[in-house]
Amino acid sequence: MRHPWLAGELAGRPSLGPNSLRRSESALRAAVALTPDITLASQALGAVHAYVLGSVAAQQAARHAEQRTGLTKEQWQRSVGPYISEVLAAGEHPTLARRVHEAEELDPDAEFAFGLDCVLDGLAARCEGRAGSAPFSAGCQSS
Repeated sequence: MRHPWLAGELAGRPSLGPNSLRRSESALRAAVALTPDITLASQALGAVHAYVLGSVAAQQAARHAEQRTGLTKEQWQRSVGPYISEVLAAGEHPTLARRVHEAEELDPDAEFAFGLDCVLDGLAARCEGRAGSAPFSAGCQSS
């Protein structure tokens, strides 16, 4: 988040400089600890990379909205509060009403950590017990 320009650079074609190549080698080496299938290891890295870039894009969009409107998240929420209250009072969106009234608002770091844990847990579950073994059953094959 300290380098807002970086996400756009990372989303495109990879840099092929020596530092980038060392980082790619290191990341792939870590991923093949999950699976010797280099395609699956590469897909796992891609999934983590996509999650990180998506999270950064969402946080940058929130910052941009604050800058564009001059309203903090809390100020914006107060400004749309009467409309949301009216919509929820109509009773057509009971689950959304529960979310608004009951859900805890986590800070961006906690939201990011939760999502990353989910991605990593999903990757681990997909290849559970498969590290160092080949061939894989269908449960650990790329789909």
